[in-house]
Amino acid sequence: MYTSKIDTLLESIRKLLRRGAYPNAQRIIEKMRAADVAYLYRYLNEKEQFAVFKLIDDLDTAAEILSHVDTPTGANILTNLERERGAEILKAMDPDDEVGILEQISEEVREELLSFRSASDTERIEEVFLFPEDSAGRIMNTNFFALNEEITVSEAIRELQKKGEDSTEMVFYVYVVDDRNHLVGICSLRQLLMVPPSTRIHKVMTPDVVSVVPETDQEEVARLVERYDFLAVPVVDQENKMLGIVTVDDVIDVIRHEATEDIMKMVGTGDEYHSRSVLHRARMRMPWLLAAFIGGYIGIQFLKMFDATLEKIVALAYFLPIIIAMGGNIGITSMTIVVRGLATGKIAVQELRKAVLKELGVALLLGILYGAALMVLAYLQFGDVTYLGLVVGTSMLISMLMAAVIGTMMPIILHYLKFDPAVATGPFVTSTVDSLGILVYLGMATVVLMK
Repeated sequence: MYTSKIDTLLESIRKLLRRGAYPNAQRIIEKMRAADVAYLYRYLNEKEQFAVFKLIDDLDTAAEILSHVDTPTGANILTNLERERGAEILKAMDPDDEVGILEQISEEVREELLSFRSASDTERIEEVFLFPEDSAGRIMNTNFFALNEEITVSEAIRELQKKGEDSTEMVFYVYVVDDRNHLVGICSLRQLLMVPPSTRIHKVMTPDVVSVVPETDQEEVARLVERYDFLAVPVVDQENKMLGIVTVDDVIDVIRHEATEDIMKMVGTGDEYHSRSVLHRARMRMPWLLAAFIGGYIGIQFLKMFDATLEKIVALAYFLPIIIAMGGNIGITSMTIVVRGLATGKIAVQELRKAVLKELGVALLLGILYGAALMVLAYLQFGDVTYLGLVVGTSMLISMLMAAVIGTMMPIILHYLKFDPAVATGPFVTSTVDSLGILVYLGMATVVLMK
């Protein structure tokens, strides 16, 4: 029901924008949540997006909308705004969202926007840009709540209340630091409320804190959040000084981004594919289709090698598509399982041998099952043809085993070579499996049936 309400609002806003009835559109937008306005941006064209954003007067609302829209859209809006207005909106954003949008705009525009900021703000932002892309340092929020270990619980609660008056930011944990600002522990709000007010917070804190350094890959941070059900992970330097926190909302964005990126890579494109022109999209996909084209041509050459076999036993041609298709499906499935397992940490490096053996076991069972089924079909289709059923059934089994090995090993080899396993894409696996499947099938047919 709520989705249909949003769709109705979308149509209303579009109509009002077309008519130039901006005050009416503004009144509708002002009554909406910032997240819902950002949701509408998925369906608005670039002109409509900018027109809607200019109707938003409140800085905090504008900042929240920019935080919710995808970063390319936010960067485009920010680039087209007056620089002073853009700088004010950026300042109202959380530091992690601010950095995320700044890294999507040109260096020239970034410098113009930062010229309206204080020297300390500019220095902080530039320091964040020194960290590697896709690292904890790039996505951390430098607004965190830390207190000295010697203060009492009642003082901590007063500080929390004061922070609540000064900011709308949600406090997930109280981070406990010593006099040198070194992280020594962590407290939940529940821990503070369950002890006498005069208790020193170092008495109730949890000293064993799971933290990351700024250079930690954002996927590793996401795995920690998943493993321990954290709402936030502290980021510390080499001396264990607090630098910031990575919150669960950023982790969700990371998971979505990484999953999308891996899927796009597996089909030979990138995360930026949707924003590219037709010509650029064609150029991105050309190398991967070339791999499939070359693989297909190699398959043709293998077929040509066995002209005599196919001419003498025409029935072999009927079973070729199913053997190739089954091998290709096993290869793609094995590849996807291993790629996602490596990316999400479900498959550890030391468990790769176990993963390979499991996939081979699956392929063996399925190969025996479908190989036997194909032997029966060969008999029913062509009657008592000597050894034909044995050839097609065995070829099915071997093809599926071979596909499992290729689909499993290709991403593992790339992983060991320090390449992204997601680039072990479908065209490479399927073209290799298809060509080798033809070679095994017709080679066996030649040896068994042509003697």
